[in-house]
Amino acid sequence: MLHPNPMNTLKTILSSLGLLFSLILSAQKSDSPTDLPYSNKIEVSSRALESLFVTPEIVSLDLAPGFHLDGKIKNKSEHGNSVISLLIKVDSRPGGMLSISRYTDPKGNIYYAGHLLKLHEPEGLMLVEKDQHYYFIETQQRFLVAE
Repeated sequence: MLHPNPMNTLKTILSSLGLLFSLILSAQKSDSPTDLPYSNKIEVSSRALESLFVTPEIVSLDLAPGFHLDGKIKNKSEHGNSVISLLIKVDSRPGGMLSISRYTDPKGNIYYAGHLLKLHEPEGLMLVEKDQHYYFIETQQRFLVAE
């Protein structure tokens, strides 16, 4: 007949309690914009993004501290009354192209989506929204091209 080892039983109970407490604590944690799982992210204000859509042909503006954009709008297209898309040749990042769109929903809320690709580079930037904040996050270009 096998007798359970009291030390193994105690270790199992303590391990289970530790796991349970860590699960409870992680479930209570609320996400914040700083919790985005990316090491290279640049927060960009909606105001800065909107300024791209009212700029004439030449773009020269700070999207965020340390992220200056110089370039030229190569294409501006409207898709119905709710979507405007821009294609910007980015001179401040030679070989870079910024594709960005602005969508206005029926309630008048404005959303942005886009990406910045650079020819012959493995990394690109994708614009994402989290909790009403916008971020350019660094990601592999092959994922951006597949969109």
